[in-house]
Amino acid sequence: MSQIVADLLLLLVTLAWGTTFVVVKNTIETMGPLTYLAVRFLIAGLILLIWHIARAGRPSARNAGAEGASSVSRREDTRARGLPPGHAWYEASRGFYIGSLLTGLALFFSYATQTLGLVTVAAGKAAFITGLYIVIVPIASRAIAREAPDRATVVGVILAAVGLGLMSLNLPFQVARGDFLTFLCAVGFSAHILLVSRYSGRGDTVLYTGVQLLVVALGSSVAALAIERPLVIPSGAWPAILFTSIVTTAFAFLVQSTVQQYTSATHTALIFAAEPVFGALFAWLLAGEVLLPREMAGAGLILAGMLVAEARNLRGLRSTVGCGP
Repeated sequence: MSQIVADLLLLLVTLAWGTTFVVVKNTIETMGPLTYLAVRFLIAGLILLIWHIARAGRPSARNAGAEGASSVSRREDTRARGLPPGHAWYEASRGFYIGSLLTGLALFFSYATQTLGLVTVAAGKAAFITGLYIVIVPIASRAIAREAPDRATVVGVILAAVGLGLMSLNLPFQVARGDFLTFLCAVGFSAHILLVSRYSGRGDTVLYTGVQLLVVALGSSVAALAIERPLVIPSGAWPAILFTSIVTTAFAFLVQSTVQQYTSATHTALIFAAEPVFGALFAWLLAGEVLLPREMAGAGLILAGMLVAEARNLRGLRSTVGCGP
Protein backbone atom coordinates (compact mmCIF):
# COMPACT_ATOMS: atom_id res chain seq x y z
CA MET A 1 0.00 0.00 0.00
CA SER A 2 1.41 3.41 -0.98
CA GLN A 3 1.51 6.28 1.48
CA ILE A 4 -0.97 8.32 -0.56
CA VAL A 5 -3.52 5.48 -0.40
CA ALA A 6 -2.91 5.11 3.33
CA ASP A 7 -3.39 8.83 3.86
CA LEU A 8 -6.61 8.83 1.84
CA LEU A 9 -7.97 6.00 3.98
CA LEU A 10 -7.05 7.95 7.11
CA LEU A 11 -8.92 10.90 5.62
CA LEU A 12 -11.94 8.60 5.25
CA VAL A 13 -11.62 7.77 8.95
CA THR A 14 -11.49 11.47 9.77
CA LEU A 15 -14.61 12.01 7.68
CA ALA A 16 -16.39 9.27 9.64
CA TRP A 17 -15.37 10.86 12.94
CA GLY A 18 -16.62 14.21 11.69
CA THR A 19 -20.13 12.79 11.46
CA THR A 20 -20.20 12.01 15.18
CA PHE A 21 -20.14 15.52 16.64
CA VAL A 22 -23.86 16.13 16.24
CA VAL A 23 -24.77 12.48 16.92
CA VAL A 24 -22.76 12.23 20.14
CA LYS A 25 -23.86 15.65 21.37
CA ASN A 26 -27.53 14.64 21.07
CA THR A 27 -26.91 11.20 22.61
CA ILE A 28 -25.10 12.31 25.76
CA GLU A 29 -27.92 14.72 26.51
CA THR A 30 -30.02 11.63 27.32
CA MET A 31 -27.41 9.42 29.05
CA GLY A 32 -24.13 9.71 30.92
CA PRO A 33 -21.12 10.28 28.64
CA LEU A 34 -19.03 7.60 30.37
CA THR A 35 -21.88 5.11 30.12
CA TYR A 36 -22.16 5.95 26.43
CA LEU A 37 -18.42 5.41 25.93
CA ALA A 38 -18.52 2.10 27.82
CA VAL A 39 -21.35 0.70 25.68
CA ARG A 40 -19.96 2.11 22.42
CA PHE A 41 -16.48 0.67 22.88
CA LEU A 42 -17.74 -2.63 24.32
CA ILE A 43 -19.88 -3.30 21.26
CA ALA A 44 -17.08 -2.26 18.91
CA GLY A 45 -14.48 -4.35 20.71
CA LEU A 46 -16.70 -7.44 20.80
CA ILE A 47 -17.45 -7.11 17.09
CA LEU A 48 -13.75 -7.20 16.25
CA LEU A 49 -12.97 -9.94 18.77
CA ILE A 50 -15.77 -12.19 17.47
CA TRP A 51 -14.65 -11.49 13.90
CA HIS A 52 -11.08 -12.42 14.80
CA ILE A 53 -12.07 -15.67 16.54
CA ALA A 54 -14.36 -16.70 13.68
CA ARG A 55 -11.67 -15.92 11.12
CA ALA A 56 -8.77 -17.53 12.96
CA GLY A 57 -10.37 -20.45 14.77
CA ARG A 58 -12.76 -21.89 12.18
CA PRO A 59 -11.46 -25.23 10.84
CA SER A 60 -11.30 -25.80 7.12
CA ALA A 61 -13.84 -27.94 5.30
CA ARG A 62 -11.63 -31.02 5.29
CA ASN A 63 -11.30 -30.81 9.08
CA ALA A 64 -14.84 -29.67 9.83
CA GLY A 65 -16.05 -33.18 10.70
CA ALA A 66 -13.05 -34.13 12.82
CA GLU A 67 -13.84 -34.33 16.49
CA GLY A 68 -11.57 -33.12 19.24
CA ALA A 69 -9.24 -31.18 16.94
CA SER A 70 -6.22 -30.01 18.87
CA SER A 71 -4.93 -26.47 19.07
CA VAL A 72 -1.96 -27.59 16.95
CA SER A 73 -4.35 -28.67 14.18
CA ARG A 74 -6.19 -25.35 14.33
CA ARG A 75 -2.88 -23.52 14.14
CA GLU A 76 -1.81 -25.55 11.11
CA ASP A 77 -5.19 -24.85 9.48
CA THR A 78 -4.76 -21.13 10.08
CA ARG A 79 -1.39 -21.17 8.37
CA ALA A 80 -2.73 -23.35 5.55
CA ARG A 81 -5.28 -20.67 4.75
CA GLY A 82 -2.49 -18.14 4.22
CA LEU A 83 -3.12 -16.04 7.30
CA PRO A 84 -0.18 -14.08 8.73
CA PRO A 85 1.97 -15.39 11.60
CA GLY A 86 0.49 -14.49 14.96
CA HIS A 87 -2.96 -14.29 13.43
CA ALA A 88 -4.78 -16.42 16.01
CA TRP A 89 -5.15 -15.18 19.57
CA TYR A 90 -3.22 -18.19 20.91
CA GLU A 91 -0.28 -17.37 18.61
CA ALA A 92 0.05 -13.72 19.67
CA SER A 93 3.12 -12.91 21.72
CA ARG A 94 3.21 -11.35 25.15
CA GLY A 95 4.72 -8.20 23.63
CA PHE A 96 1.80 -7.95 21.21
CA TYR A 97 -0.72 -7.99 24.06
CA ILE A 98 1.35 -5.48 26.06
CA GLY A 99 1.34 -3.17 23.04
CA SER A 100 -2.42 -3.58 22.63
CA LEU A 101 -2.95 -2.84 26.32
CA LEU A 102 -0.76 0.27 26.27
CA THR A 103 -2.52 1.57 23.14
CA GLY A 104 -5.93 0.99 24.74
CA LEU A 105 -4.87 2.76 27.96
CA ALA A 106 -3.68 5.77 25.96
CA LEU A 107 -7.00 5.87 24.10
CA PHE A 108 -9.03 5.58 27.32
CA PHE A 109 -6.91 8.29 28.97
CA SER A 110 -7.62 10.57 26.00
CA TYR A 111 -11.39 10.09 26.06
CA ALA A 112 -11.59 10.33 29.87
CA THR A 113 -9.65 13.60 30.12
CA GLN A 114 -11.54 15.04 27.17
CA THR A 115 -14.87 14.19 28.80
CA LEU A 116 -13.86 15.70 32.13
CA GLY A 117 -12.37 18.77 30.47
CA LEU A 118 -15.55 19.47 28.50
CA VAL A 119 -17.39 19.94 31.80
CA THR A 120 -15.78 23.38 32.16
CA VAL A 121 -14.18 24.10 28.77
CA ALA A 122 -16.09 25.42 25.75
CA ALA A 123 -16.28 22.96 22.88
CA GLY A 124 -14.41 25.21 20.44
CA LYS A 125 -11.55 25.85 22.83
CA ALA A 126 -11.39 22.16 23.71
CA ALA A 127 -11.20 21.29 20.00
CA PHE A 128 -8.19 23.57 19.58
CA ILE A 129 -6.32 22.31 22.66
CA THR A 130 -7.03 18.70 21.70
CA GLY A 131 -5.81 19.43 18.18
CA LEU A 132 -2.39 20.33 19.55
CA TYR A 133 -1.47 16.70 18.97
CA ILE A 134 -0.61 17.75 15.40
CA VAL A 135 2.31 19.65 16.94
CA ILE A 136 3.13 17.18 19.72
CA VAL A 137 3.35 14.12 17.44
CA PRO A 138 6.13 15.38 15.10
CA ILE A 139 8.13 16.66 18.09
CA ALA A 140 7.75 13.32 19.88
CA SER A 141 8.49 11.39 16.67
CA ARG A 142 11.72 13.31 16.22
CA ALA A 143 12.72 12.70 19.84
CA ILE A 144 11.97 8.96 19.59
CA ALA A 145 13.19 8.19 16.06
CA ARG A 146 15.70 11.06 15.84
CA GLU A 147 14.34 11.90 12.41
CA ALA A 148 13.15 15.36 11.50
CA PRO A 149 10.00 15.66 9.33
CA ASP A 150 10.50 17.10 5.84
CA ARG A 151 9.97 20.79 5.18
CA ALA A 152 6.58 20.30 3.50
CA THR A 153 5.26 18.43 6.54
CA VAL A 154 6.51 21.17 8.90
CA VAL A 155 4.77 23.85 6.82
CA GLY A 156 1.62 21.75 6.71
CA VAL A 157 1.61 21.31 10.49
CA ILE A 158 2.02 25.08 11.02
CA LEU A 159 -0.82 25.91 8.62
CA ALA A 160 -3.10 23.34 10.24
CA ALA A 161 -2.30 24.58 13.76
CA VAL A 162 -3.13 28.18 12.78
CA GLY A 163 -6.30 26.94 11.08
CA LEU A 164 -7.36 25.11 14.23
CA GLY A 165 -6.90 28.31 16.19
CA LEU A 166 -9.07 30.31 13.79
CA MET A 167 -11.78 27.65 13.84
CA SER A 168 -11.86 27.06 17.57
CA LEU A 169 -10.55 29.93 19.68
CA ASN A 170 -12.45 32.93 20.99
CA LEU A 171 -10.75 35.90 22.59
CA PRO A 172 -9.80 36.68 25.27
CA PHE A 173 -7.95 33.40 25.71
CA GLN A 174 -7.68 32.46 29.37
CA VAL A 175 -6.18 29.32 30.87
CA ALA A 176 -8.50 27.50 33.29
CA ARG A 177 -8.22 24.26 35.26
CA GLY A 178 -10.22 22.33 32.66
CA ASP A 179 -7.74 23.44 29.98
CA PHE A 180 -5.05 21.33 31.63
CA LEU A 181 -7.24 18.23 31.45
CA THR A 182 -7.93 18.95 27.79
CA PHE A 183 -4.21 19.36 27.14
CA LEU A 184 -3.66 15.95 28.76
CA CYS A 185 -6.20 14.66 26.23
CA ALA A 186 -3.98 15.99 23.42
CA VAL A 187 -0.99 14.24 25.00
CA GLY A 188 -3.04 11.03 25.19
CA PHE A 189 -4.07 11.15 21.54
CA SER A 190 -0.45 11.84 20.58
CA ALA A 191 0.63 8.78 22.54
CA HIS A 192 -2.10 6.72 20.90
CA ILE A 193 -0.97 7.67 17.39
CA LEU A 194 2.66 6.90 18.23
CA LEU A 195 1.79 3.58 19.88
CA VAL A 196 -0.29 2.50 16.88
CA SER A 197 2.70 3.24 14.64
CA ARG A 198 4.91 1.10 16.87
CA TYR A 199 2.72 -1.91 17.63
CA SER A 200 0.06 -2.30 14.93
CA GLY A 201 2.33 -4.28 12.59
CA ARG A 202 3.42 -6.85 15.17
CA GLY A 203 0.45 -9.20 14.86
CA ASP A 204 -3.11 -9.48 13.64
CA THR A 205 -4.57 -5.99 13.27
CA VAL A 206 -8.14 -7.05 14.05
CA LEU A 207 -7.07 -8.58 17.36
CA TYR A 208 -4.83 -5.60 18.16
CA THR A 209 -7.65 -3.13 17.56
CA GLY A 210 -10.26 -5.22 19.38
CA VAL A 211 -8.11 -5.50 22.52
CA GLN A 212 -7.50 -1.76 22.73
CA LEU A 213 -11.20 -0.99 22.29
CA LEU A 214 -12.12 -3.44 25.06
CA VAL A 215 -9.58 -1.71 27.33
CA VAL A 216 -11.41 1.58 26.72
CA ALA A 217 -14.74 -0.14 27.44
CA LEU A 218 -13.44 -1.54 30.73
CA GLY A 219 -12.00 1.78 31.87
CA SER A 220 -15.15 3.66 30.91
CA SER A 221 -17.31 1.10 32.73
CA VAL A 222 -15.33 1.47 35.95
CA ALA A 223 -15.48 5.26 35.70
CA ALA A 224 -19.21 5.22 34.93
CA LEU A 225 -19.93 2.98 37.92
CA ALA A 226 -18.02 5.40 40.13
CA ILE A 227 -19.54 8.63 38.80
CA GLU A 228 -22.78 8.05 36.90
CA ARG A 229 -24.74 5.47 38.91
CA PRO A 230 -27.40 4.38 38.20
CA LEU A 231 -26.41 3.52 34.64
CA VAL A 232 -29.24 4.27 32.22
CA ILE A 233 -29.38 3.56 28.48
CA PRO A 234 -32.50 5.13 26.91
CA SER A 235 -34.08 3.03 24.19
CA GLY A 236 -33.94 5.97 21.79
CA ALA A 237 -30.15 6.13 22.08
CA TRP A 238 -29.52 2.72 20.51
CA PRO A 239 -29.45 3.84 16.85
CA ALA A 240 -26.73 6.38 17.65
CA ILE A 241 -24.86 3.87 19.83
CA LEU A 242 -24.88 1.22 17.11
CA PHE A 243 -23.83 3.69 14.40
CA THR A 244 -20.90 5.04 16.40
CA SER A 245 -19.92 1.57 17.62
CA ILE A 246 -19.80 -0.03 14.18
CA VAL A 247 -18.80 2.81 11.83
CA THR A 248 -16.81 5.35 13.83
CA THR A 249 -15.22 2.98 16.35
CA ALA A 250 -14.80 -0.60 15.11
CA PHE A 251 -14.34 0.34 11.45
CA ALA A 252 -12.46 3.62 12.00
CA PHE A 253 -9.91 2.35 14.52
CA LEU A 254 -9.36 -0.84 12.52
CA VAL A 255 -8.56 1.21 9.43
CA GLN A 256 -6.23 3.43 11.45
CA SER A 257 -4.38 0.45 12.92
CA THR A 258 -4.08 -1.12 9.46
CA VAL A 259 -2.99 1.77 7.27
CA GLN A 260 -0.78 3.55 9.79
CA GLN A 261 1.74 0.83 9.04
CA TYR A 262 2.23 2.54 5.67
CA THR A 263 2.45 6.19 6.70
CA SER A 264 4.13 8.21 9.42
CA ALA A 265 2.67 9.23 12.77
CA THR A 266 3.15 12.89 11.78
CA HIS A 267 1.10 12.45 8.60
CA THR A 268 -1.59 10.69 10.61
CA ALA A 269 -1.83 13.56 13.10
CA LEU A 270 -1.95 16.12 10.29
CA ILE A 271 -4.78 14.31 8.49
CA PHE A 272 -6.74 13.93 11.75
CA ALA A 273 -6.59 17.73 12.09
CA ALA A 274 -9.34 17.83 9.44
CA GLU A 275 -11.82 16.32 11.93
CA PRO A 276 -13.24 19.70 13.05
CA VAL A 277 -13.61 20.68 9.38
CA PHE A 278 -15.76 17.64 8.67
CA GLY A 279 -17.50 18.15 12.01
CA ALA A 280 -18.48 21.66 10.99
CA LEU A 281 -19.64 20.42 7.59
CA PHE A 282 -21.95 17.80 9.07
CA ALA A 283 -23.12 20.24 11.75
CA TRP A 284 -24.21 22.49 8.90
CA LEU A 285 -25.87 19.63 7.00
CA LEU A 286 -27.58 17.97 9.97
CA ALA A 287 -28.16 20.79 12.46
CA GLY A 288 -28.12 23.94 10.34
CA GLU A 289 -25.06 25.41 12.10
CA VAL A 290 -23.22 28.03 10.04
CA LEU A 291 -19.48 28.79 10.09
CA LEU A 292 -18.29 32.34 10.63
CA PRO A 293 -15.88 33.82 8.03
CA ARG A 294 -13.00 33.37 10.50
CA GLU A 295 -13.92 29.72 10.96
CA MET A 296 -14.12 29.16 7.22
CA ALA A 297 -10.65 30.68 6.85
CA GLY A 298 -9.41 28.30 9.53
CA ALA A 299 -10.93 25.32 7.73
CA GLY A 300 -9.21 26.45 4.52
CA LEU A 301 -5.83 26.64 6.27
CA ILE A 302 -6.24 23.13 7.68
CA LEU A 303 -7.01 21.74 4.22
CA ALA A 304 -4.13 23.77 2.73
CA GLY A 305 -1.77 22.33 5.32
CA MET A 306 -2.82 18.81 4.38
CA LEU A 307 -2.33 19.50 0.65
CA VAL A 308 1.11 21.01 1.22
CA ALA A 309 2.20 18.00 3.25
CA GLU A 310 0.83 15.62 0.61
CA ALA A 311 2.27 17.50 -2.40
CA ARG A 312 5.25 15.16 -2.81
CA ASN A 313 3.06 12.04 -2.61
CA LEU A 314 0.59 13.49 -5.09
CA ARG A 315 3.43 14.23 -7.55
CA GLY A 316 4.67 10.67 -7.11
CA LEU A 317 1.18 9.31 -7.78
CA ARG A 318 0.89 11.36 -10.99
CA SER A 319 4.24 10.11 -12.27
CA THR A 320 3.26 6.53 -11.41
CA VAL A 321 0.08 6.65 -13.49
CA GLY A 322 1.81 8.47 -16.35
CA CYS A 323 0.24 11.88 -16.00
CA GLY A 324 1.94 14.90 -17.51
CA PRO A 325 3.31 17.81 -15.51
